[in-house]
Amino acid sequence: MASGGSWFEVEGNAGGRSAAKDPLMQPEGLWKEGAFEDPIPNLGGKSKAEASGRDAGIPGGNDDTTAMLLEYGVFPTGGKGQQISMVFYFITSWIFFVQGIAGMSGLAVSYFYKDTLKVDPATLSTVTSLTALPWTIKPLYGFLSDGWPIMGYRRKPYIIIAGCIGSASWFCMAVFVNDVWSGFACMFLASMALSITNVIAEGMLVEKSRGQTQEFASHLQAFVHGAQAVGGIIAAYFGGFLLAYLADRHMFMLCCFFPLTLVLVALIVDEERFDGDVTVIRADMAGKLGELWEAFKHPHIYKPVAFVFMLNSTPATGATWFYFYTNTLHFSSSFMGTINVVGAVCSLGGVVIFGKFLAKTPFRPILIWSTIISTLFGMTQLILVFRWNVGYIPDGAFCVGESAILSILGWINTMPILVLASRLCPIGMEATMYALIMSINNLGGVVGAQFGAALTLGLGITESNLDNFWILVLICNVSTILPLVFIGWIPADGEDHGADISVSQQSADEKQRT
Repeated sequence: MASGGSWFEVEGNAGGRSAAKDPLMQPEGLWKEGAFEDPIPNLGGKSKAEASGRDAGIPGGNDDTTAMLLEYGVFPTGGKGQQISMVFYFITSWIFFVQGIAGMSGLAVSYFYKDTLKVDPATLSTVTSLTALPWTIKPLYGFLSDGWPIMGYRRKPYIIIAGCIGSASWFCMAVFVNDVWSGFACMFLASMALSITNVIAEGMLVEKSRGQTQEFASHLQAFVHGAQAVGGIIAAYFGGFLLAYLADRHMFMLCCFFPLTLVLVALIVDEERFDGDVTVIRADMAGKLGELWEAFKHPHIYKPVAFVFMLNSTPATGATWFYFYTNTLHFSSSFMGTINVVGAVCSLGGVVIFGKFLAKTPFRPILIWSTIISTLFGMTQLILVFRWNVGYIPDGAFCVGESAILSILGWINTMPILVLASRLCPIGMEATMYALIMSINNLGGVVGAQFGAALTLGLGITESNLDNFWILVLICNVSTILPLVFIGWIPADGEDHGADISVSQQSADEKQRT
């Protein structure tokens, strides 16, 4: 159930439901049994060599602090000698954290468009969903940074530029915006800034996941998206709480400071200066696009991606819930923030459950059962819409409880998609293929939101007329299970199909040579 908590929805929207977005995690004890019993690690009687895991080939085994965190389950362990430093965890996690805390502007944007600009639910859904378009062209950022390094660097300058663009966008939103589409332009640029840094962080993650087990890839994804979860929790709480004391424009001014932290993070990115000939790289881009297309045409890639697209492109209720909450249920901004906090915390729970109990589980049963159960719980929204709960369950308790359940299920549904995407990438084009897969995933979310906006408009739903809202809720929930007809397109196991594709292609090339 959407509660106006996010002005753009990417890579966390399972089948048009409000999953754990931006978005949502306290990493202690995430994957090691019993770790919650001892949140403050104590090495006890272990020798330094034994505790550091130098003989076990664990990530960061040469760093005693990292090894201690590994021992107590804070960081995931790669089984093949993969060395991962604490700086790597900090950089990637902080980028995702900023993506999460960016949701602090969500309620402010909704109130700004509804009360200041006087737009209807369909327009608000359209505008906010279109701000996610930068997330549908993620491979472009990869090609741009590869072919046009700045002062010899492909990561640092682009993170710095993105941070500056994001900050400037929210400043303009706070000072200059007075109409719908200038606001859209500012949010579009802010969204683009986050998507650029997201591409860079994801490329770093895919590089570390290559050749590792499904369990390691799952843990690594869970860790960084846990940082996003923490940002989402902070954003959810203060996004509602501060609106009781600050105007929406003041919230926009506050949000302009978060992207600036990316500028500082960029300074510690470990990156070697590129001294090669960029003209050769640019000339080779057409060939790379051809290789990307040839790899994408493999059934092991395009079929799972098509399924994920369909799962995300089902209609979403979008901003209409915000109007229902404020106009029909008369929820305050503070209580709206409370609903978002509960959803964000429980989204963290979904990430923890996946990382601790489902990391080795095949993708198909997770997607099937999480989708079916989410749809069943989503149908209970009709109880609230028809007001059947009055006299039995208070509106606030109903919304908080439902937000909790759907948020947990949403991230359990989303995490396999993220892991699957990282496992579908052929060797040599990991970052580009992952960006392409997630772009298609995000495009599905935009399409689903536009379907929902069209339904909202077609059903005659406005700020003052929510009579047909129940039809929108029913359609959006029932349509969510339709893509399960194609669940067979998802791999039945957790194998690294990207590596398989590369191996098969190399074998074919060798046969041609002989």
